[in-house]
Amino acid sequence: MRVNYNTFPKNANTSLVAQMLWRQSGLSRVEIARHLNLYRSTVTNIVTTLIENNVVYEGEEGSGMSRGGRKPISLRLNERFGCVIGFDIQPCHYRAVIMDILGNALYEQVAKTPALPFEEILIVLMDSLLAEAEKLGLPALAAVFGIPGIINPRQGIIVRAACFKLENFDLHSFLSERYDLFIFVENDANCTAWLEMTVHRGDRLGDFICVMADYHEGSRQFEDWAGIGAGIGISIDGKVYHGSHNGSGEIHTCSWRGGEGQTGLEIDLLNRSVTEEEAWRVWIIDLFSSLVPVISILDPEKVFILGKPFSDEALMLETLTEGVPQFLDVLKKIDCELVFDSDDELAVAKGAAMMFLQKLFSVPELGESESRTHFEWEDILAKVQSKKKIGAKRSTEVRHG
Repeated sequence: MRVNYNTFPKNANTSLVAQMLWRQSGLSRVEIARHLNLYRSTVTNIVTTLIENNVVYEGEEGSGMSRGGRKPISLRLNERFGCVIGFDIQPCHYRAVIMDILGNALYEQVAKTPALPFEEILIVLMDSLLAEAEKLGLPALAAVFGIPGIINPRQGIIVRAACFKLENFDLHSFLSERYDLFIFVENDANCTAWLEMTVHRGDRLGDFICVMADYHEGSRQFEDWAGIGAGIGISIDGKVYHGSHNGSGEIHTCSWRGGEGQTGLEIDLLNRSVTEEEAWRVWIIDLFSSLVPVISILDPEKVFILGKPFSDEALMLETLTEGVPQFLDVLKKIDCELVFDSDDELAVAKGAAMMFLQKLFSVPELGESESRTHFEWEDILAKVQSKKKIGAKRSTEVRHG
């Protein structure tokens, strides 16, 4: 959807006000106006619209000013306004989550990927999660898919996903024609960057890198190899970095010599890395030794480690200390913090959902208007109102059926 330059300031200010409440609940109209340097009347008009559309509700009155006067009324986002569905789809398994607009997980699903063509997998999973959202009584605002491979998130296209044998698959069009909600797709490793940005939205996180890994059990259907897959999510200046050709989430280690796969390690060793510690250590050393120049050049403030293959923090630190001491040395040299966040196997699915939340509560740049996935607050409010009318009509038909 192209941006309307006549309404852009209004949508931008609405995003700023909603973002303030997303980052810090309980602010008053006066506090928001002061923080954003907006006229109080502007904030009041925006808040009134958000309250009328059930995005925001008024909470308890705050303490009065020191000189007396009317107590300010605190404002909070309504977590019941709507929900977003996040998917992490791999050839052998998938993970899905439904989250409210505050980022709280309301429903989780983990299972084997259906033995179906990729398009049918999407439909089966969408129908399943939309049914769960309906049980929760929340309108689904968006569905976001985390997929391994080279992804163009602005156009909603899977450029290349070797593990699914896909090239230039227009996921956005395929699902938008079938479902009335906003559709997004993102590289699975980049989803972890969206996750950390959202979890730490109240902090000054700075530039950071996410190192994400997942086990591959091997898929006969898609001829996907068994072993461990890894990806890198990068955030620079508060934005997820996608690279010139949308390939920044993918990684090839220094041992790679071309062809399929991410490393030059033997297939037998990769297969054994899932179950054998020594093979796992070789894989870890290969990956993290390849990250040394990346860390030293990008100079991040934090490196997050996510995924089940990294879940044993003590073993990870022992392996890095003995096998890749230069990795820990370069972190120390640039004063970069290493953060283990590998307990949640739903990290990619949650990060996918949080990609939408980040966009929902951020002021869109004018350049984003050329993106097929661009939306504004007016679009969100109109879609929710439409869903409520349809829901009310169905209820009436059921009562009189």
